[in-house]
Amino acid sequence: MVAAFFISFWVFLMIVFSFSVVRAFKEGAEQVKKLHRIPCYKCDFFTNDYRLKCTVNPSLACSEEAIGCIDFEPKKAIKNNSPLNAGKCNRFRFSVNE
Repeated sequence: MVAAFFISFWVFLMIVFSFSVVRAFKEGAEQVKKLHRIPCYKCDFFTNDYRLKCTVNPSLACSEEAIGCIDFEPKKAIKNNSPLNAGKCNRFRFSVNE
């Protein structure tokens, strides 16, 4: 009788634990979906620098408050004039005057 009580109690605990794990995964999936809606990485004002992430709204950048940002401007063409790319594309090009 006592063994049956402990077994049923253990089964009840396992069921409660499994429901809490499933609920935690669902809440985590909802949070990830919400974070993927943050538009900062697709914005033209995003600098990708940890010191100043956004030139217009630095306090809102990369946070949940940035989801409805009214200053969002889609990124334009990729800028290839970065100092890190200097010389890489033109390394083997020769000028016409040579």
